[in-house]
Amino acid sequence: MIFKNISQFYWFFILIPIIILMIVGYKKRHRQLEQTINISLWSTIIPHLSYSRRFWKRFMLIVGFSFIIIALLRPQYGVIFKQIERKGHDIFIAIDLSQSMLAQDIKPSRLIHAKREVLGLIDDLQGDRIGLIAFSGDAIVQCPLTSDYSAIKMYLDFIEPNLMAVPGTDIASAIKEARLSFQRLSKSNKPILILISDGESFENDPIESAKVAADKGISIYTIGIGTPKGEPIPQFDENGKLNGYKKDKNGDIVLSQLDEASLKEIATISNGRYFNSTLGAFVMNQVYQEISYHEKKRLEDSLLQFHQDRYQWFLAIGFILLFLEIFLSDRKKLIKIPELKR
Repeated sequence: MIFKNISQFYWFFILIPIIILMIVGYKKRHRQLEQTINISLWSTIIPHLSYSRRFWKRFMLIVGFSFIIIALLRPQYGVIFKQIERKGHDIFIAIDLSQSMLAQDIKPSRLIHAKREVLGLIDDLQGDRIGLIAFSGDAIVQCPLTSDYSAIKMYLDFIEPNLMAVPGTDIASAIKEARLSFQRLSKSNKPILILISDGESFENDPIESAKVAADKGISIYTIGIGTPKGEPIPQFDENGKLNGYKKDKNGDIVLSQLDEASLKEIATISNGRYFNSTLGAFVMNQVYQEISYHEKKRLEDSLLQFHQDRYQWFLAIGFILLFLEIFLSDRKKLIKIPELKR
């Protein structure tokens, strides 16, 4: 047996002092009565009082409340299996893992802030399937669409720029990888891609890739992370210690700037929306509100195991005992002996 609502256990800490006070009070009255009347005379002086009934009244009161408290703990015993129809959205999240995402114009860094955005989305999901794509100079599906949110969190914690084989930033490859992943599935009802990046893309044309995705019914929501002013790109040694900033061929420090224009265009072309996360505020809850307007598709059914509630039995026994306590008198019925006529 397990207890689903163990937080209600504190009621026992309220009941125990009450029981102790009842016992102490009972003994105190008993002692006072002993000092006043000899025990052998009790049945003569107060013949109507039944101490055994008084005991059982208090016993039923205590046990009755104890059973009600156990019912509040929601005891469960045994399991049942139910086939659950699941509905939701298919969502791929593409995170930019280029070196520019290490810039710290968004504290503590653009990449860490992006990961926190995704964690916020995962906490809001309601049965949706989610997948993870990492991209820099190319794109890799780190985790296919899944309902196992703990797996997404594990992959999210693992990905870093140094894991990507090809340097650079290729937003087009991320959009293409998402499109191909959706196409491998059965017909998807309005697939969603959430693209998180600073918008700087130096490889293929992301706008053309967005047009192809839009033709396949994919809506792309873009989140821009960074500032238009720009920030140097830090470089770290093997021990994670700052080792300077990235420089161009002329030896000048490279500034990474947020390119909102391209991100906005990608979102507009694909019937999505652009969100600005440059001030450090989290916007993923707004993104999910937008996504929730799309019709949910039927996902795979799940056979789920549920523990059976048994609180009803404890609740019924508790109320029965309290009911009996109310109607049980602590007085004896005295039998009148008729007087003999002389």
